[in-house]
Amino acid sequence: MNAYQLLEALREIDERHLAGVKSGSPLGRERRFKRGWILLAAVIAVLALCGFAAYRLALSDLWLQNPSQNPIETVQSALQNQLEKEYALELTIERIEIDQGETTRAAERYRGSELAQALGWTDQYLAEHFVAVRAEYRAVYDHTKTFLDDGKVCQYFYLTRDPKTGRWTIWDNMTAAQNHPPEG
Repeated sequence: MNAYQLLEALREIDERHLAGVKSGSPLGRERRFKRGWILLAAVIAVLALCGFAAYRLALSDLWLQNPSQNPIETVQSALQNQLEKEYALELTIERIEIDQGETTRAAERYRGSELAQALGWTDQYLAEHFVAVRAEYRAVYDHTKTFLDDGKVCQYFYLTRDPKTGRWTIWDNMTAAQNHPPEG
């Protein structure tokens, strides 16, 4: 078999394959099925990598906390544990206190909401096991590793208590300026 005959044989195989794909032959469907799975796997891999990158850039930064019987101690542990993160250089806690006014406002926002229903938060649960803690602290960050601003930070931490253990954990947090200006 010379090179010309080999080339013609390959061209004929290629044309038969293309005709099979166009006509919906099992070989064509199988390849489309495999391509679909490969595309799905690629999309999942890209989303996973983007999620990891977002976490590494502190876009989705979780609070490392030690749940406690005291909500102030829980927030204090979360702030102190910030120093374990590679982008935190300094953190000085100035004040941590339960903010009864913000607790009432936040509980009122959740009361009867779809979110509260989905989480199983009854009005009684919110009254007994939900609290807002206001923390004021100064932070210095490595700006090659995070976008967070240095300086004074006023932040609300919203904590829920496990009725069985009595331990408070941070459920959410918000910079005080995002919510409303500080009272006083």
